[in-house]
Amino acid sequence: MEKNEKLNISCKCSEVTLDEFIDCMINGNLKRLLRSGEADEIMLNEAWECLYSEYSELSGNRQHKYYFALYKSVYAMKLKMHIAQLILTDPEINLDDLHALGYKGDVKSIVARLKFETIDLQTKEKELQKITDKETGTVTESDFDEWIVSVGKYLGYHIKRKEMLLSEFLYANKAMIRENEAKRKRIKR
Repeated sequence: MEKNEKLNISCKCSEVTLDEFIDCMINGNLKRLLRSGEADEIMLNEAWECLYSEYSELSGNRQHKYYFALYKSVYAMKLKMHIAQLILTDPEINLDDLHALGYKGDVKSIVARLKFETIDLQTKEKELQKITDKETGTVTESDFDEWIVSVGKYLGYHIKRKEMLLSEFLYANKAMIRENEAKRKRIKR
């Protein structure tokens, strides 16, 4: 999803400040991504997925990448199953619509498949919740503040989280990590 001009939703690390990202991450306040207009939960979640995916790539954290892939899978399953259930409740069921979603066969076999997918979805949601609980148990706003101070010391100035873009911060963090790794290698020699 690119920046939506009509709604003006930010979904890139180069469009979001540290403060906005932290509020989304810690408090789940996805409305911070909305610059103007109104957006429903689906649009905000799509923007968050896009932003979090880029954040995962730029931060290089493998656990974030796994979490995001699982989150995206759960979200896609929920959406697909919801659409299928809406079609099934229509008195004039159109099997072609269900076949387009990947559900093959007659109504009875499709209902059985939905039941199976519900169990699969519940399993994935539990796994996602475990990761979320683990992350929310360990990642706090003060953890972000410590990280910001650390990168600020590396840069030689105080980082203002309401002004610095997330992408700028992540690039500075990568530079700091590379420099620290180079120092460690020189010390070992």
